[in-house]
Amino acid sequence: MRYLDTFSFFFVIICSGEKYMNYSEIKQAVKMLSSEWNLGKKEAKADNDICALIYLMVILEESEEIVKYKEGKKLIGFCGYSKENSKKHKLSKSFYGFIKNRLYKSKHIKDLKALKEYEDNYYYVPAHLKNYFDGEISILIVNNNYRGKKIGKKLLLDVFEKARRNNMKNLQILTDESCNYKFYECLGCKKIYETVIKNKETLNKETEMAFIYEKRL
Repeated sequence: MRYLDTFSFFFVIICSGEKYMNYSEIKQAVKMLSSEWNLGKKEAKADNDICALIYLMVILEESEEIVKYKEGKKLIGFCGYSKENSKKHKLSKSFYGFIKNRLYKSKHIKDLKALKEYEDNYYYVPAHLKNYFDGEISILIVNNNYRGKKIGKKLLLDVFEKARRNNMKNLQILTDESCNYKFYECLGCKKIYETVIKNKETLNKETEMAFIYEKRL
């Protein structure tokens, strides 16, 4: 994980506390993301580690708080949420943004334009919903070997409660048919928008349904 090690000193100094992730947790999170999600590696003509690290930096830059599920020191899953117009954690968020921008310029990203197009393709919020939510579920992921143990449910319910205590009234959840999106309905979330997105790696031969759910807090 050479890309991460380049910034190891800064991660150790800045990344700490329960609201985010320490250096060890970040390394485990990148490995988890890399092994389970594509995250634009085909489009960028890059290996999945650097795409996963960029994605994680975006998530940490946006998130108000990260909730983790661990067994000892092993990271099993994590969930985060963002809050509109938040002024908290400015230093940490600026640091994550700096790392993200440095990684975008890396020689290991062969096609940055295609990567940005891939990222934009999965942000499909229509104009009439852009200012509707107080925040968003920024990420929810559980190690594939631990699926079916209700860890995702526990993480999401914890995040709902933290957002509620943070004086938020509703949360946006972006998901698609590659995920078990019915899971959100079981937790009281309501689907309020759906659309079709085209995945560039399929060369427009296939489309994918994407959804926006609302969770009232």
